Amino acid sequence: MMSFKKLVKGGLAALMALSLAACEASEGSSGKSTSTETTSDYVAAGDLKSYTIGTLGPTTGDYAVYGLAVTNAVKLAVEDYNAAKGTNIKVDVQDSQGDQTQALNIYNKFVSDTKVAGIIGGTVSGESYAIAVQSKDTGVPIITPSGTAANITDEGGPNVFRACYTDPQQAKQVADFTYETLGLKKAAMIYNSDDDYSTGVAEAFKAEFESKGGKVVLSEAFSTADQDFSSQLTKIAAEDVDVLFVPNYYEKDVQIAKQARNLGIKAQIVGADGWDGATSVAGNDASAIEGVIFINQYSPDMESVQDIMKKYKEKFGTDINSFGINAYDSTMLLLQTIEKVGSLKASDIVKGIASTDYKGILGSISFDSNGDPIKEPVFVQIKNGQYTTYKK
Repeated sequence: MMSFKKLVKGGLAALMALSLAACEASEGSSGKSTSTETTSDYVAAGDLKSYTIGTLGPTTGDYAVYGLAVTNAVKLAVEDYNAAKGTNIKVDVQDSQGDQTQALNIYNKFVSDTKVAGIIGGTVSGESYAIAVQSKDTGVPIITPSGTAANITDEGGPNVFRACYTDPQQAKQVADFTYETLGLKKAAMIYNSDDDYSTGVAEAFKAEFESKGGKVVLSEAFSTADQDFSSQLTKIAAEDVDVLFVPNYYEKDVQIAKQARNLGIKAQIVGADGWDGATSVAGNDASAIEGVIFINQYSPDMESVQDIMKKYKEKFGTDINSFGINAYDSTMLLLQTIEKVGSLKASDIVKGIASTDYKGILGSISFDSNGDPIKEPVFVQIKNGQYTTYKK
């Protein structure tokens, strides 16, 4: 149902580093300004009834599942908006191939040739960071639906927003949920030391969980190439913990869960949004992941997502995922903001986004002074091989 890898997080350290090098000259001052003021006089081409927005992501190649989820949802949102409003807004869809240099070339096309009114993207964190930093030259509104790395909004200008949780945000929310809602106090973790996403989420979880009064008694690491986790899990089994935090991508998560259960570990397994897709690789026997709870952007049994799930499947022949739902909401937020402010000037649109309280498919969303979302987390539990909204 929600099968996608979390490329948007881990494994992109190299992309981010290259993005930094490519963008260093344009970065200006370090850190994020909390002001929505900009010195740019950038104005999009067209008028309020007929303008263009841009969207980018890897729509071909190994990671096309991610970019297509975003760009298809953007196209669907614009189509729905035009039908409702009688407008003629267009979408410039570009294939970044998940590459930060290509993303920067696309960004330059968007702002120099197409003169877009806003950008939905990037899809993955490396490209999102690259265009976020580069966009300080124009202040063009950018909303990434899926780039979770903290530096996207930390180092981007006041024109940069995101609709998804950051890695530190979700780690804190999972830790609070585990301690307060589940009432679990003694934890162990097993994470991928090669992966920035896994390592970062694990560290943030530990810090928050222990600040609440819990204790992480073991933090066991493994490498990306590892398939056998018995050494780490045997140590964990000896500690008799009541919760096992597994913050990896879903293929590794399922492997770990199966080996943990085989070793007799009965602890509640909790995870981050990398678990999204676990049921697709669990095989015929999903008993090892039964009852697992993880944070995500949505749960497919939520009433609010039924229409978009059906509409997307009918149009594109595949299931929508959280990338796509966030992209749809991000696009509608952008279009409605432009309508509300009545301007195609970038600084006006940015001010409008910064002050929005948008009601979308996934509920209310507003942004803090850093451009990160303020919204309620969703906890998903695997029951009978299906994703369900957690109910205490």
